[in-house]
Amino acid sequence: MNASALPGGLRAVASFVSWHRRAVGALLAALSVLLLAESLTAPPPTAPAVVLVRTVAAGEVVTAADVRLTRLPPGAIPDGALSSSDDAVGQALAVPVGAGTVLQPAVFARATTAAKGRAVVPIVVADDTLRELLRPGDLISLVSAHGESPRIITGDARVVAFPATENPGALRVAASADQGALLVDVPASSAALVALLGQGGQLSVILGATVE
Repeated sequence: MNASALPGGLRAVASFVSWHRRAVGALLAALSVLLLAESLTAPPPTAPAVVLVRTVAAGEVVTAADVRLTRLPPGAIPDGALSSSDDAVGQALAVPVGAGTVLQPAVFARATTAAKGRAVVPIVVADDTLRELLRPGDLISLVSAHGESPRIITGDARVVAFPATENPGALRVAASADQGALLVDVPASSAALVALLGQGGQLSVILGATVE
């Protein structure tokens, strides 16, 4: 029914309702446009991730200068990825990792913290060919050639890492990293002798564990 055909009182009510309906409709339309614009301009959700800024070789110890903390879309971050740079700095890589890689725990060698009854000691392996065969986690035996016959200092050593000399937190030895320094995990009872002979380059390496 046309509003003009209604009695005066009802016509006023109909006009009031019609006007408010149009006002509410315009308000809802404006609100929809505002919400759409906000959704288009709002940044997508992100999460923290630790990324390498340079390629790091297997066995190298990660330094603070090697990593940066960035934010990435959750879908671009692997499960279990590191979210704090502190979790990466000071750890040795078990595999070579390229620049731009999001770091995960699986890329690191086992921790350089020694277990009870063990010690981590720096030694020098001057033979480059032999050193290239070694990887973090490898079992080795350390032999001293001094004296009348070779003597096994320990048949229960493990390669831990190849420390980078630029890392201020890494253990330092008299020789630089390019002279063959590496960290080995040894029984605490052998640690002093291993350190004494090893840092002077007086130890030979046998691949694999042996019976002492």
